[in-house]
Amino acid sequence: MKPLYGAFAAALVLFATPALALDCDVGMRAFTHAAGETCIPENPQRIASLRDDDVTTPLMDMGAAVFATVSREAEGGPRWVRGAADILGYASVADTGLIDLGGHNPPDVEAVAAAGPDLIIMRGYQIDVLDQLQTVAPTIVMPDDMPFFDHMAWLADAAGIQDRFDAERAAYQTRIAAAKQRIGDPGAIVVSRFDMWDDGLWYYPNWGAIDQVINDIGFAKPALQAEEPEGFNGMSVERIQEFDGDVMLASIAPRWDQTEAMLSAQWDGLAPFWRDLDGVRTGNLFWYERDIMVGYTFESLNRSIDLLTVVTAGRDFN
Repeated sequence: MKPLYGAFAAALVLFATPALALDCDVGMRAFTHAAGETCIPENPQRIASLRDDDVTTPLMDMGAAVFATVSREAEGGPRWVRGAADILGYASVADTGLIDLGGHNPPDVEAVAAAGPDLIIMRGYQIDVLDQLQTVAPTIVMPDDMPFFDHMAWLADAAGIQDRFDAERAAYQTRIAAAKQRIGDPGAIVVSRFDMWDDGLWYYPNWGAIDQVINDIGFAKPALQAEEPEGFNGMSVERIQEFDGDVMLASIAPRWDQTEAMLSAQWDGLAPFWRDLDGVRTGNLFWYERDIMVGYTFESLNRSIDLLTVVTAGRDFN
């Protein structure tokens, strides 16, 4: 877990100080979060989310009663809900009639108040407006850096949809078991996630759905990735050989004008020897769309299972 700094850290220490158990009104319950304990609705019906990609999107994916969200501004296009727009589709998001609360950093407190939520979910970097939001509706702060399913389960608990989460996870485990059977011996296949930018190589472990599926199927990883629990950013491209694998996965972000051809050309200029990796030479480099496969949704998990099964099942990497 990344360390907390400055005012945010001080605020969490203050709010996390042990206190008397809350006595909540009928229809409310005590809920523990990153800033202490708050009485929230047992069955919230008007959830306002102050982070789109890792709060709004998983809530929508699980069928929670999220009705208002922050969004992003797209140059030359409509505002969009990061994650949901790509994973669930623009039309699906539009059909929900979500109230647009504007940007996320900082949140627009007046817009949130005007929406009239019965529960507000925020992230830690937004802690400066917590007191103001608590006067609008019960407000909870999502902990940072939780493992994938802890992240999803926390949101499902807050939204009162734990049964839906449990059912989705059980279905996911069934799909994982089927994928393992098709692949045969996943532990004998080295799957490497490989990304590079102009400041060097980078790798974030436990990176959303794609990494969860790699781990749950049980693929092997390059030693560098298996032994670096915190990940790295800006590693020298001279160490690129340590990213080699039987199957290599590289990400693109079309929203940021990234394509396979553009990144390949960039890498040719930065480190042309990337093409000498065994996984690349044998045609086993595959590209995935970052905003979809890294998402915190069961849809992202299922798409990741599909991808990894297609590129590994029935193939001999010896």
